[in-house]
Amino acid sequence: MSEPNVEAWKEEYSGRKRVRMVVEILDEPETVASIADRADVAWATADSELETLMAENKAEEHTVDGQTKYAPNPVQILIEEVLDLINENSRDELESVLVEHTAQVESLREEYEVETLSELRNKLVEENLSTEEMRAIRNAASTWETLETEIRLSKHALQLYTDVTQLSDSDGDEGLAIA
Repeated sequence: MSEPNVEAWKEEYSGRKRVRMVVEILDEPETVASIADRADVAWATADSELETLMAENKAEEHTVDGQTKYAPNPVQILIEEVLDLINENSRDELESVLVEHTAQVESLREEYEVETLSELRNKLVEENLSTEEMRAIRNAASTWETLETEIRLSKHALQLYTDVTQLSDSDGDEGLAIA
């Protein structure tokens, strides 16, 4: 795998935008210095943008081992993902996606003869498997987990669909956005 073109990244996005992009993909809370390093910006730029992100409720501050660290706000991310689904899809499209993803999970249940994702993952340690079989189970588990996330998001979007579309129609907007 080749290294990303850092210079092109720096030319395309401002330092503040790079900080936002780094925060959005964090799996675990990171320090200002770490975020600044990953975004290739000065510490002060990262600190200032993190304060802005916290004021916008897009980032959260955590204290880990006595250090202040920052992470994306999971509630805000969920809201934005649900609103994006509503704004980009019709009710019929969301229902179709829900049915398709549910069918895929059911297919994995049948194929691996399990009822839950945990049961599928337990097959890795409970059975004597070849490397190829282990990879197949890991891939199936990853797919299942992704499908469950998409199912949850689709259900949330469908639950809120009418409210959000009526609100955006009454405002004359094409969609609803969270500031």
